[in-house]
Amino acid sequence: MKFFPLLFLLVSTCAAQDTFLTTKVFVMPIVPSLFNWTLQGHTSQYTYRPSLLNAPDLPDWIHYTHSRSNGKGYLYGVPPMKQNDLELEIVGLNKGTYETQCETVLLKVEEKPDPAKYEVQLKIDNLNVEDMFDELRMNRLLDVFRNNLWPQSHADLYVTFLESAVQLGARLPLSPNEREGVVLKLGSQVEFSAALIELQEEVKPLWKLLSCPRDFKRTTVDRFFRDAGFALDWCAFRLVITEELSSLRHLAHHEVGVVDHYNNLIESDTIWSAPSKAEVPQRSYVNEFVATILVPMLIMICLVIILSLILCFHHEGISKRNKQMPAVQMVQYTAVHRATNTLRSLSNQRDACTVPSEVASYKVQNSSPSNTLLKTTIPRTVGENSCYRPNPPPYSGFSQSTSDHVDF
Repeated sequence: MKFFPLLFLLVSTCAAQDTFLTTKVFVMPIVPSLFNWTLQGHTSQYTYRPSLLNAPDLPDWIHYTHSRSNGKGYLYGVPPMKQNDLELEIVGLNKGTYETQCETVLLKVEEKPDPAKYEVQLKIDNLNVEDMFDELRMNRLLDVFRNNLWPQSHADLYVTFLESAVQLGARLPLSPNEREGVVLKLGSQVEFSAALIELQEEVKPLWKLLSCPRDFKRTTVDRFFRDAGFALDWCAFRLVITEELSSLRHLAHHEVGVVDHYNNLIESDTIWSAPSKAEVPQRSYVNEFVATILVPMLIMICLVIILSLILCFHHEGISKRNKQMPAVQMVQYTAVHRATNTLRSLSNQRDACTVPSEVASYKVQNSSPSNTLLKTTIPRTVGENSCYRPNPPPYSGFSQSTSDHVDF
């Protein structure tokens, strides 16, 4: 009983993968039966690596994801207009036996006869992109529009875009148990209903936030989506007219008046579209280099030059001041220096004339007549008259006037 639904799913997907329509989302699961393998209870037993045949990667419009819940790989995307048939190469790896196999899959692309002209953009917070591959869940979402919001599109409503919100620039949720979110578009050739237009006017004040916190705002029609199991981010709700965009795209090259209106529509249409690498503008770091390196170096060089000039002129000023000092100041300095030396010599003599206590006691003990010989050994320079005799002034040499009167 468990094998029959799986076999029915494989047969239906293999029959549906032959032909894909442009502007419509396709989903192609990659299962172990593609390589004649059987699932042996471990969902992570097999891994897959798809790429374009004779190329290292997939085209830009084809994406690949792997579901941890069921262990399947999924190829999904939207074939662009005028897309030719292509071949994909899928390499499978069995982690249990390290066996690898390679299979080639042919994708046939046909033009959709009636592409959608009007699209509704949604962001669902409580689901991942692989959750929307469930056909029953996708039909529940389509029934909300077919039965409540857009009944005129019951005949041709289909999915025109599907991608993970994280891949389009949204942040990962803080809790690992929360879903990443998914962004999708539903398109039809029928004009928007009055209920959709009123809903857009209701959420238009939220557009400046780009992305709202979960359960930030609930609209009047939120109950329809909650009952079906979808929690929408109403800040990302948009109504897009693809036919008007295509017509304005051609007129914008010829008329200036429609450029602003076209840019506004493009901005509302690509709010969740991540730019490609070629569209990212290139930034020049020349100004930052000049501001951070060259300007401080020039300022430092100028300061060093100014400081060198100041020190040079200051040294020259000191040298000139010393050369211009008059001779009177030199004479005054000599007189002051001579008086200082005289006072220093008087102070030294006063200290030398003080008789130590050991010498005095020695004189008292040896005052007997038998020690007269020792008395004569005491120096005569300790008298009162000789202690305070100043030293003669220092010799300054003979001058020219005194040398003439000296007789030899």
